[in-house]
Amino acid sequence: MRHNGRAPIKASTMRPEDLSLRESEPRMAVCPDCQTWRRLSRSMITPHRDGVAVPKADTRRYFGDKPSGGRRCPGSAQRIDIDITPEQWGEKLLEAETTAAGRRTARQIRKPRPQAAPATVQMPAVTRLLREQLAEHLQSDCPRCRAGRCAHVIELRQRIRRTEQNAAGPAIPIYGQLRTAFREHYATCTPCKKRTGCDAGRRLTARMTALAQDHLSRTA
Repeated sequence: MRHNGRAPIKASTMRPEDLSLRESEPRMAVCPDCQTWRRLSRSMITPHRDGVAVPKADTRRYFGDKPSGGRRCPGSAQRIDIDITPEQWGEKLLEAETTAAGRRTARQIRKPRPQAAPATVQMPAVTRLLREQLAEHLQSDCPRCRAGRCAHVIELRQRIRRTEQNAAGPAIPIYGQLRTAFREHYATCTPCKKRTGCDAGRRLTARMTALAQDHLSRTA
């Protein structure tokens, strides 16, 4: 196979997506004329046809059927000068894929819609008044709320959060300690593992249940 007479194309100037230099695989390149993947043989693109129909001649130059696929592609036997290593090609390919992924993620992000305020009967008793004030203010035509920097709304939300934390009281830390103690007891207690239970396990379970019910009754 003789080259097509064109100047060689340096692999370093090609797009990394149009070249394949993976080890243990045949080297391939995209033909610059027909844009199809072709194998490289002696650093040249193997001869192929581009699919363009060839007009029929009056006389045949040979006997037999004419090869299908159209004319011989002008990019056949194009020399590719492999002037980069497979590692350098892999780095360029990874950089190109990263850049393309960054462009795909640059899309418009829609602002989530505000959630509707809960009904009055669904509000905890200790914060019901504060939540009603917050809901009433959000329904008003407040220009600072539209701008997203209303100090009154921020203050109400902080008061609701502090009130809920104060209403919870010390029951939550105690509940966590009891749960840890029950897990340690369960890991070493044979009756509890067999689901028959023991007195110590029942007492721990009863205290945890009482704390949870007390917490729910105060926040309901």
